[in-house]
Amino acid sequence: MILRQLAIISLIFFSLKKVNGQATAEHLNTLIKSYINEMNTNGVDTFCIYQDYCVGCDYKWNKAEDKCGYEGLYIPTYIFWLKEGQTFMTKKDNCFDYSIITVENDSLWQFFFSNQDTIVKQEIKMPQYIEVKNGKEQVYSVNIDHSVHEGIQIILRQDTLINKDLNEFYFCKEVEFGQQQNINYEYNIKSPLKEFQLLIARTITTATQQQKLQKSRR
Repeated sequence: MILRQLAIISLIFFSLKKVNGQATAEHLNTLIKSYINEMNTNGVDTFCIYQDYCVGCDYKWNKAEDKCGYEGLYIPTYIFWLKEGQTFMTKKDNCFDYSIITVENDSLWQFFFSNQDTIVKQEIKMPQYIEVKNGKEQVYSVNIDHSVHEGIQIILRQDTLINKDLNEFYFCKEVEFGQQQNINYEYNIKSPLKEFQLLIARTITTATQQQKLQKSRR
């Protein structure tokens, strides 16, 4: 009897471990790659992958029934693709798959390809501030461990044109508890790369207001 109970407990533990293993960021990335590869075989070759996540934050669930036991980072991921002149979008995260919706009146592709050379080369600068010590200006760089990030990938014919990570802390006006001006703020906030990220975020908001994404637990 005791041995049987131990076996059942072990089986439950193994099953939970298996489920948790399928809710990791690594598993999510594998699913996204497989999804894109499948669409490649159907003649789709232009993709934008947008991830919006927070390092060091707990995800807040809108509904109790949606709660998911994930491991590591919870990463909402939006996948856009272009097919016969029409843009489509879906979403995946650590726990759910979502329906496909159409994106009307979007300018994602036009903006990117018009600014491609700049966006490919551009890097957002780490926040810095200036202090005067002994009559001399010294520049100090600042970073933090926990922050919101946006990841952007553009894939064209199986080639990754960009794979950028934007740290929202880099776009703050002030650093060091608001006592010092971030001397890289203007450069960062006015960059085509940041403008592209904001365009993607606005496109997601508009598209999901027009058509609701239906989700299914994986």
